Amino acid sequence: MNGLKKLLKTVFMVEIAQGMALTLKTMLRPAVTRQYPTEKRKPFAGSRGLHAMRRNEKGEGACIGCGLCEAVCPAQAIKVVTTEGPNHEKIVTSYELDLLRCVFCGFCIDACPVSAILQTPEFELACYNRRDAFYTRERLVEVGDRFMGHPKTEKKHD
Repeated sequence: MNGLKKLLKTVFMVEIAQGMALTLKTMLRPAVTRQYPTEKRKPFAGSRGLHAMRRNEKGEGACIGCGLCEAVCPAQAIKVVTTEGPNHEKIVTSYELDLLRCVFCGFCIDACPVSAILQTPEFELACYNRRDAFYTRERLVEVGDRFMGHPKTEKKHD
């Protein structure tokens, strides 16, 4: 019985007729065009946009310099440079993110043991030169402040 159904569908081209009906149905609808600068798309839950960095209790970027985000990044868009501190602890001297290479996969967020880095729903990332697509630790912290609504905290001098 199944063989006969398959033969009839093939002979009468049922799938092709269904596909043509769907095409005609969508062709008769009016086109949807958004006037971009005035009508912007709203971010949706779970959207992966611009990266941001949280602050720690000292008011600095919360990155501890473990390098897991750098290791797990498939596009090698993250570079973490650390030095050894006076008490043999890691001190992050440089954290750089190249958005031109980033594929926005979210692996760096999953790999971070202290949840220092996160992705915001901000997805409008157009820029006029390549330099604007490179994010340092300070720029990522500024994005985090803007996204989380925290004012800049002043550094405490000891």
